[in-house]
Amino acid sequence: MIAFFSMIGTVGGQEISLEQALELFYKNNYDILINRYEIDKAYGDYVGAKLRPNPVLSLNSIGLRYEGLPRLSDDTQLTTRIDQLIELGRKRELRTNSAFASLEASKLSHKDILRTLLIGFYTAYYNLQLDRLNIEFGHYDLERFKKVEEVAGRRFDAGFLSLIDYIKIKLSAIDVENNSTNFDKQFRADIESFSFLIASRTLLEPQKLTFEETFPAYSEESLIDVALRNRYDLLALRKQSEAAKYGISLAKALRIPDVTVGAEYDSFGKDSRPRFGVGVSLPLPLFNRNQGEILRRNAEFSQLEEQIKKTERQIVSDIRQALNNYQGSLKIFDAYRTRKKEMEDLLSKSENTFSLGGITVLDLLDTRKTYRDFITKYNQSLIQALLNQELLKVYTGEIR
Repeated sequence: MIAFFSMIGTVGGQEISLEQALELFYKNNYDILINRYEIDKAYGDYVGAKLRPNPVLSLNSIGLRYEGLPRLSDDTQLTTRIDQLIELGRKRELRTNSAFASLEASKLSHKDILRTLLIGFYTAYYNLQLDRLNIEFGHYDLERFKKVEEVAGRRFDAGFLSLIDYIKIKLSAIDVENNSTNFDKQFRADIESFSFLIASRTLLEPQKLTFEETFPAYSEESLIDVALRNRYDLLALRKQSEAAKYGISLAKALRIPDVTVGAEYDSFGKDSRPRFGVGVSLPLPLFNRNQGEILRRNAEFSQLEEQIKKTERQIVSDIRQALNNYQGSLKIFDAYRTRKKEMEDLLSKSENTFSLGGITVLDLLDTRKTYRDFITKYNQSLIQALLNQELLKVYTGEIR
């Protein structure tokens, strides 16, 4: 195991583990909290779908006399009536089943939102790990260049180095210092982005990361198989398709007329003679048999089936691209890893040879620039390989 060096300097925030960062991300991220209300809205629809129609109470009076105030007469009729709609054709059951499937789909969609947002989370997380490496290297490079300045100063004092070459060495220190400053600035910006991502008012940064130099190999077929079983966007669409099936059945059930039954109490005349009555009413489905809604529901179901096919193909494409990125980043990292010691030896030999007067200042500065670019790209390739490995898991539907 090789540990990342801890950051040197005053910039930074409170360190937290990856598990703690993920916990804060799931708990506090603004986009996650906003999307979570979609589940609450779907649950509200589910609760509403289970409810029965309310009874209707009506009060009527006819034949009243008006003598300053309404008064009863011999032909006055007072009616109190209550009606209840009775749904037929399993409408309530089908409506409830459809709403429940939609509720389950919203939960799965929310998990897919988590999966999608994790891409940004891991990108920010590994950017900070790259910043750590760059800052460590920037301070190391600055300290190493100070030794080169000391050697140049002694050679200049001894008359073995011209004033022009000595000034070139002194001015080159500006680039080294600016390089370290830029690393610090980038680290500050990435800490702020990471803290916003987990909705923390105080600056937080991940703890130093440990990793293995060897990376695992993955099979495309196994990754695709796992993704097709686990990806929440596909699972959510299948639940939506299930809800659409219930919607079609409900639309067909609406062709069956519902019955309204009622009972009433009547009183007649001044002496309020009591009478009772009952009634039944239902619409006659002669013209409107809900043909339009049935066609619309069928179209929605067919649309979802096509969306499922598209998503299945998109998942295959996502896995292939993610695997290609992962394998490509491994090749790039391996190319830098195998030549890292060679590059370090080249710089050491160049510095030693310069101290003996064997190479010019321009040759030394050119070697140092090559070394600095090499280490920067080495760090980038390392972090990119780690990030692509994590993203490959995310594209299969894995959520920690």
